[in-house]
Amino acid sequence: MIHFSKVYKQGSNPANEDAYVENQEKGLFAVIDGATGLGGLPGKMAAETIQNGFYTGNFEDSLIERISKGNTDLAKKTKQELGQEIEVIAKEKRSACGIAAIQMHENYMEYAQSGDCMIFVAYQDGGVQPLSYDHVMRLDQKAISKLYDAIAKRMEQQISGETFQKIYQEEKEHIIPELKANRKKLNTLGGYSIIDGSPEAVEYLTYGRIPLHQVEKILLITDGMQLHGVNGDVWKETANFVFQYGIDSLLDFVVEQEEADIFLQKYPRLKHADDKTGILVERS
Repeated sequence: MIHFSKVYKQGSNPANEDAYVENQEKGLFAVIDGATGLGGLPGKMAAETIQNGFYTGNFEDSLIERISKGNTDLAKKTKQELGQEIEVIAKEKRSACGIAAIQMHENYMEYAQSGDCMIFVAYQDGGVQPLSYDHVMRLDQKAISKLYDAIAKRMEQQISGETFQKIYQEEKEHIIPELKANRKKLNTLGGYSIIDGSPEAVEYLTYGRIPLHQVEKILLITDGMQLHGVNGDVWKETANFVFQYGIDSLLDFVVEQEEADIFLQKYPRLKHADDKTGILVERS
């Protein structure tokens, strides 16, 4: 028997580009993190298209088949919006999304992951196993480091939050070329996987299955739920926090961190608050 808890909170941008899937009867759960194209299509389109693929697929469809169908639908929608085939549309202009998804069966679990959504499994003996790896973080961290190095060169010893925010917005414009360069690496060996309607999106998807013996909890989480200020493995610490205190407690704690740092001075990041989605599945 399984039960689950979920959190879903919009960040500081005008639209919530996260989405989720919950179908306890079929054992289907997913968190989806939309990524808006730089000067292109909104990430909400990709997130909702992949979400719909889960709810409209055949009962017999595997997890990969559901995601593949959604990816094909996304290519069609992108063509409708921009009038071009997906292959000729610049990667930074596409609507894209990351995903962390599972399908529970009697004795095993399928899983699939793309982007910077993550999946963790907790066992009855206290062991924790990540089923995914965040390849986006290393690219984002380079851009964030470049941004804050530039800010540091302009800052005086004493500076108001308003002045910092003005400098931040000015310097953020200067890293747009780096952000575009990162987007050009989508679904390549030098970059990271993402669902964007292209054939490569499925090729670079992380997926597999694990037996369910001794599995106690499964965590699906978007990167907006990451703890701030962690030295070391931030994803490991985030997962351990959830398995010890629960998904609601993590949401509350991360929101408190961000609200105590509204001018982004204590915890370097690209936006005040990212969209936040998490699902914690528990077996009994």
